Amino acid sequence: SCYVSGTTHGVAVDVRRAGTAGDEPAPDVYDELITGTDAARARGIAELAKGGNQEIVTLHLPLFPEATAPGLIEPAMLCEVRDIDGTWRGLCLATEIGAEGVGAARVTQTVRLERHH
Repeated sequence: SCYVSGTTHGVAVDVRRAGTAGDEPAPDVYDELITGTDAARARGIAELAKGGNQEIVTLHLPLFPEATAPGLIEPAMLCEVRDIDGTWRGLCLATEIGAEGVGAARVTQTVRLERHH
């Protein structure tokens, strides 16, 4: 759970993740812009979403023409990865393009994905 409140006025809301007892609280959040229940609930959801198991995964992929998958992966894109262990999704944080060979015969992209477990 996460306690969200305005500083001098507004509402105070205890936001709890569904299916949990709420017995492991996140740090309290105080913000002068929290004046309504909807804003407090949204801020609480954002704070609770910060937690959990996550990792940054780096993938090295060939850069194919746009019509061929996966194409250029840009930051802020949500990507689906079909891995040996199963399929998962990640948010692209960064993309780096590299070329090697005569006349840049081989173009690759290195992407950093944020993965939540």
